[in-house]
Amino acid sequence: MNREDIGYKRVTLDNWLQPDPTSTIFSTLRGGRIGPTTGEDRLRDILEPELNDAVPLDVCRLYEVARGAMAYGYLFYPVYTLAAEQLFRVCEAAVSHKCEQLNGLPRRAAFERKINWLVNNAQISNEDSHRWHNIRGFRNLTSHPHAQMIDTPGQMISMLYIVAAMINALFPS
Repeated sequence: MNREDIGYKRVTLDNWLQPDPTSTIFSTLRGGRIGPTTGEDRLRDILEPELNDAVPLDVCRLYEVARGAMAYGYLFYPVYTLAAEQLFRVCEAAVSHKCEQLNGLPRRAAFERKINWLVNNAQISNEDSHRWHNIRGFRNLTSHPHAQMIDTPGQMISMLYIVAAMINALFPS
């Protein structure tokens, strides 16, 4: 590809370990002062949401890959979005595991059907069902893209917190 400007950092041997220029435009309130957001600032936010001990190990492994990938978004800005896209698949895996634990629908059943089954079996509240269906919609959208989506780190890190809370609620400790 010969395009010089693709709209975001183009990784080279010289810049691959440098912050993405887009990452450096954000600010953080720290110690009563506003300053540039550092990679450490982002990493602290990314490392905070954790899954509880009741979540199946396979789901935890998937989550840690998504969270680990998100940590590298500071170096290559589009990775924030890629990591969040992986989070949507982690949610599907969590739903599948919960269905299997309860001898419900098989893993190959559609994500929508599994969510509805968990709602009907009081594992997901009616209030939370819309969140799960929104995640399913995002999963579908990002699994069949027409163009590269790029979202802000704040949006994607918020998604990390939301997903951790949803999965933890599905597997209470």
